[in-house]
Amino acid sequence: MAKRAFFPGWKVVIGSGIGISFGSIIFFAASFALLASAWAREFGWTQTELARAATIFLMVQMAMCPVCGWLLDRWGSRRFAVASIALFAISLMMLSQIGNSLAQMYLTFALVSLVSAGTNVVSYARAIALWFDRKRGMALGLAASAQAVGSFLVPIVAQKIIAQSGWSSALLSLAAFELLVCLPLVALLVKDSPTPYGLLPDGAEPAEKVATAAPVVTGMEVRDIIRTATFWKLAVCFAIMGTSFYAIAPNIVFILTKTAGLSLADVAKVQAVSGVAVLLGRIGFGYLLDKLHAPVVGVMALVLSATCFAIYATTGMPALIFVAAAIGGVAIGGEADLMPYLASRYFGTHAVSKIFGWFLASFFIGAAIGPVAFAQAMAAYNGAVTPLIMLVALQIVPAILFLSLGRYPAEPAQEPGFTAVSAAG
Repeated sequence: MAKRAFFPGWKVVIGSGIGISFGSIIFFAASFALLASAWAREFGWTQTELARAATIFLMVQMAMCPVCGWLLDRWGSRRFAVASIALFAISLMMLSQIGNSLAQMYLTFALVSLVSAGTNVVSYARAIALWFDRKRGMALGLAASAQAVGSFLVPIVAQKIIAQSGWSSALLSLAAFELLVCLPLVALLVKDSPTPYGLLPDGAEPAEKVATAAPVVTGMEVRDIIRTATFWKLAVCFAIMGTSFYAIAPNIVFILTKTAGLSLADVAKVQAVSGVAVLLGRIGFGYLLDKLHAPVVGVMALVLSATCFAIYATTGMPALIFVAAAIGGVAIGGEADLMPYLASRYFGTHAVSKIFGWFLASFFIGAAIGPVAFAQAMAAYNGAVTPLIMLVALQIVPAILFLSLGRYPAEPAQEPGFTAVSAAG
């Protein structure tokens, strides 16, 4: 049978990319520092008080990640993502109406995080893992690389709207974009599985099943996965990655205005450069994941992160700051590709949503620690240099853990009826 001219799985990648590019993680990483600066000027809130809001957001996202995995296995990627986008938009409207009350801001920010966890990669990883096998790394990388679009546009546009009309208008504009652009495109393009279309992963036709021997769904049960040393090693790796990245992201305005003397407009440009670099990281590391052993790729990402932190710590030259931002963007692009890829390669696709959810929870446990810990370290050491050097040294731990991982296990035999039930999503 002739192959289709265009494999429908790539539409899933496009739709996933649109949703991911303006998900809550991009909103937080690209605009929180700008919102925090605006709130500090208007309400007089301190860096540590604002960092607590970041911690609240990340802790709630952490708690929701395993829940997302459970819901995804019941609702499927498309329905869950669409519902999450709608709720995210509504919560942003609510955030735009807060007054001069830290408690109100904390509670509303917690609500934003609670309802928006499904706007991120976790909602789409299961669908992509089912649509792709041999090209899974590239497909995940391309979908996640769309974060670069949001990472570039959100800080630039948000800063302009904040400067011209205020932070409330910036939040309302993002909410409208979520409802009018992201939601309908995700609903149209994202499909849960190739099975209803008579296809196998990567576009193989049913007639090729004997030749390809590629089952749609295989893998271990969650109860067996969490008993393995590999699961816990990876969980620790992702927790440290979360600590490192989110120590920087919410505090970047305070870091660069103090250490490099940059203006808010310059900091927004730095964030935009980092966002563009994420595109290279997503695609480049996605390609490498299909060519190299994934733990080696993980070490490469950690080396880039350490380099970024070291440059921030040792220079105030604007040109080098932009170089560091680009390196850091490439690194986080690689780190984000690793979670769903490693979940599917070491443990199979059967429980990939749940395990990816637990890995994200680990990431956010670290992320919840990062903002406040870094802000307090800046206060204790009267600057960012020593805390940044500490982050450089911290990358040694996940590097060792990655290098201790073995080969991918062979996929277990498929139980009768297992694929049909699991792939239905």
